[in-house]
Amino acid sequence: MFAGIAIAGACFLSLPASAQLSTNPDKFLGNITTGWSSDMDYNGLIYSNYWNQVTPENSTKWESVEGTRGQYSWWGADKAANYAQQHNFPFKFHTLVWGSQYPSWLNNLSTEAQYQAIVEWFDAVKAHYPDLPVIDVVNEAIAGHAPAPYKEALGGDGLTGYDWIVRAFELAYERWPDAILVYNDYNTFQWQKTEFIDLVRTLRNAGAPIDAYGCQSHDLGGMNGTNFVAAMEEIQNALKIPMYITEYDIQDDNDANQKWNFMQHIPAMWEADYCAGVTLWGWIYGQTWGDNKSGLIRDGQERSALKWLREYMQTDQARNAVSPFPGMTKEASVYVRPQTVKATIDEPLGIEVRARLKTKTIASVELYVNNQLYKTMTAAPYTTDYVPQQLGAYSLKAVVTATDGTRFERLSGFTAYEPRTPFNSVAREVPGMIEAEEFDQGPDGIAYHDTDKQNEGGTSYRTDAPGVDIVTGNGGLAIGYTAAGEWLEYTVDVKKSGEYSYAVTASSGTTGSGLRLSLVDNGVLRTLAEVSVPKTADNSWDTYKSLEGNCLVNLTAGRHVIRLTITAPYCNIDKFELKCTHETAIQSVDNGQKLTDGAAYDLQGRRVDASYKGIVIINGKKVLRK
Repeated sequence: MFAGIAIAGACFLSLPASAQLSTNPDKFLGNITTGWSSDMDYNGLIYSNYWNQVTPENSTKWESVEGTRGQYSWWGADKAANYAQQHNFPFKFHTLVWGSQYPSWLNNLSTEAQYQAIVEWFDAVKAHYPDLPVIDVVNEAIAGHAPAPYKEALGGDGLTGYDWIVRAFELAYERWPDAILVYNDYNTFQWQKTEFIDLVRTLRNAGAPIDAYGCQSHDLGGMNGTNFVAAMEEIQNALKIPMYITEYDIQDDNDANQKWNFMQHIPAMWEADYCAGVTLWGWIYGQTWGDNKSGLIRDGQERSALKWLREYMQTDQARNAVSPFPGMTKEASVYVRPQTVKATIDEPLGIEVRARLKTKTIASVELYVNNQLYKTMTAAPYTTDYVPQQLGAYSLKAVVTATDGTRFERLSGFTAYEPRTPFNSVAREVPGMIEAEEFDQGPDGIAYHDTDKQNEGGTSYRTDAPGVDIVTGNGGLAIGYTAAGEWLEYTVDVKKSGEYSYAVTASSGTTGSGLRLSLVDNGVLRTLAEVSVPKTADNSWDTYKSLEGNCLVNLTAGRHVIRLTITAPYCNIDKFELKCTHETAIQSVDNGQKLTDGAAYDLQGRRVDASYKGIVIINGKKVLRK
């Protein structure tokens, strides 16, 4: 095991004033390793003469470390980590979860085995680097970028749309509570700013332990300073959490053009009081990604942009720029977690403020709702209930005050909707048949989710859900024109506890269609069945067949919610039936020796890993883990 590197804390304050371009003790001006070998110095050029932070370009990605399962190669990552430790500056781990450069062997595992592999990966990184200061937890998850193909193992889209990312941050926080945990993505300033804001704000509002957002900044070439500042401030005003510029480069052979861009962007980034640091993505010309034109040293000579950068970093504005992380470390972990980001009026909503200070002591935690003080709490756990009485969006703010008077704030929020009700106010009985078009009544995001908001089916059967596509088929009505990620929920009244089988009646005129049935328990989705919908013999959506199998978890008697999710598009769903194949009494607590496989949940319905001790739910049964 690599000797744990203590690269967080007061070590940054001892940085020699003349060691790097930046002398600001609270912000770093960093760069990446050179080439796939993760070298630091290059051809007599000394990395630490320029930069005071390092991000390995490739050597900390999962594929690079664990190309063969259980065999870990840290040599490239250790080059950068050791160098950072020797020169007293931050080492950033990039990245734990990404849809690219992950080991190919992961694709051959079941969903449950993938989750176990992810946990093992996090544990291996923790064992090797126990004191990481900054981590890109999830990378490039905006639709169309590179969301992890294995995201279902982390919970999939779930109730928030990004449950899998929330879970990844929870896993990271459990292991590195003092690290600054970052979500990182590209096209954040010019082309997909709205999508980036939506994703990060959802994580923040859901209570994920995200400490900062990372804007890669590959997209800034040619963007003038006025437009850049406007975009940067729009993002910050929406999110109100710290920012990192994580992968800034200007790929231009023309020295004057590169310098112009640096002059437009760098001062605005650096002097923003919510910017914690800037990492450039390459410094040696010909040794950078893309077209290799972004390097700042060409043929051993500093290009104009680097000469200007050296001068700028010695100005008072650069030296004294304020950071949200003084000393480049995180003092406070403050996250506001409502029970759900989609609440219903007149029903109590649990709200938890998770608050932890690294070196200080908490005196009080104040919770504000719509900018009005709602409750002051002086002892953990900092939890309360709130009953929304009006429809619409609610803002939440936690203010944590330390005994020395230091204050830390965190925003969150939720939206209140009308209560959901079963279709025609009658829960569907199980065992029994459920017509697909008879999903619960309620708004998009509460009772169903539709992607295009256009009813292509042509029937007005569900005027309360005008975007859901309902078509005629199989002698009645069916859900059609389906797209991946769409879902419908059904309130059911389970009459018998026991083991169940399913039979889904569906059709598809193409290959690769599929759906999932899930049990919604306390905000957590537990998979009942993964159903592949094959292409029918006559290539027609009008030919339906019954797709049958056994449910993966048991059902218990009582009121439940079942979600039908489209996992692959273009299938039509007529109905589904749940049959009790083996009735059981109230499930007893197992001693943990027999039931070890499958996803585990605590009694609040939250997914837990193998280290969790106590009573858990596995495959619908209570298990005592010792």
